[in-house]
Amino acid sequence: MPKRTPSPPARKKAYAAPRLVRYGAVHALTNAGSAGGLETGMGMMTPMPSCRGVKENIARIGTHPLGIGLYLFDYKPEFRDRFGHGRQFGVMADEVEAVFPAAVALRPDGIKVVDHAMLGMVKARR
Repeated sequence: MPKRTPSPPARKKAYAAPRLVRYGAVHALTNAGSAGGLETGMGMMTPMPSCRGVKENIARIGTHPLGIGLYLFDYKPEFRDRFGHGRQFGVMADEVEAVFPAAVALRPDGIKVVDHAMLGMVKARR
């Protein structure tokens, strides 16, 4: 039987540090707050409609430490006057409800809202 020569060790890929993507301040990305009522005197976001059914043009842009998605979206035309025009930033009620049900409430009109402050998401003061 012929003698085998050992193959050279496999080359390992060089370590590449993860790349941090910075999107800037949320208010610079969105028109959040354009409908009023998003900010309290302490700069916290109050509960906002978070059902997928009131949103469109949804784009996931990140992940919250709880594992839920962070999204940019528009409210559907029939909801814009009540909840805001232009791009908005937030979460989806169904995802939050699965991991942190205490942060989700049901409005009398059947729309689920999420208390972003309970998720540690506060709006930066301008």
